Amino acid sequence: MRNKFYEDESTVPLSNKILIAASILCVIATIVVFIFFNKHQKNKNSNTLNNNGAATSSVSEPTETAKPTPEVVLDVIIPSEKTIGTRFNPPAGYTRVNLIGGSFGEYLRNFSLREHSTKPLSYDSQTKALVSNPSLPAVSVLELDLINKSNLQESSNSLIRLYAEYLYGQNRFQDISFNLLTTPAFKCDFQTWFEGGRLIEEGNTITWCKEHGDHCKHRDVDTGTEYGVFKYYLQNVMIHSNISSLPSNLKTVQLNDLTVGDVIIYADSNIPDIIVDMAEDSNGNKICVLARGGNPACEIYIVRNEKNSDLNPWHDVNNLLVGASFYRFK
Repeated sequence: MRNKFYEDESTVPLSNKILIAASILCVIATIVVFIFFNKHQKNKNSNTLNNNGAATSSVSEPTETAKPTPEVVLDVIIPSEKTIGTRFNPPAGYTRVNLIGGSFGEYLRNFSLREHSTKPLSYDSQTKALVSNPSLPAVSVLELDLINKSNLQESSNSLIRLYAEYLYGQNRFQDISFNLLTTPAFKCDFQTWFEGGRLIEEGNTITWCKEHGDHCKHRDVDTGTEYGVFKYYLQNVMIHSNISSLPSNLKTVQLNDLTVGDVIIYADSNIPDIIVDMAEDSNGNKICVLARGGNPACEIYIVRNEKNSDLNPWHDVNNLLVGASFYRFK
């Protein structure tokens, strides 16, 4: 006896079977299309987010461009430096003038300075001693002790001291010679001095004493070129020198020929200056650093520019014209 189920199944028409199969295929196709479309939409959204992220990044993090190099502006005064040529930089737009190696100008530019906060020692006529003098217009002080502790090394003698020290350091002993304030002017040269010559004063006249004995006051005369002999020579030169005798040791120069080592004497002042450094701009305008001594005697110092603090301690050469004459050691 056959099962009824099989009997019913066998009785399903073929057309119905085809219809059922087609329906099943449509459902499967619909599912496949849905899955494919959903996946495609996710990829599209993902790409859109990435593109938006890149655009956002482009706005918030712009490409870095090269920045212009700032102009380096050096301080005019470098307190920690030890020489004139390194402590004082020329202002912007100026360049130091060239100097001949071994020249007096190069010697001055490389001159050592005391600590920047140091004040010049000045001779006090009341105490007969050296005291710090903060009232002087000093930017820095040259590292050079006074020739002694008295009042000999006044302003003009300070410049003689600098030039004599330069020649001595060059072993140019035969070139160390200065005219003294006598009538007529007396030439006091270091060579005669270190060979044993000494000075004899007769009124306003001075002569050499080379043969020492009972007729003179010279005893135990030191000879030779040792520094102690040289300093004693300078003391005697300074005794008989001042601002009036200084020009006899100099020659006149013109303003446009000024260089480091030249001397400026003012008509309305008995304190001369000496140029210890110089710079110029592209148009040939010159500025300079000045040094001076004092009356009473004081240590040689760099002169502050009291008219133009921005230029300090440099001075415009064209502003030195009033009552000024320019000289150079012979």
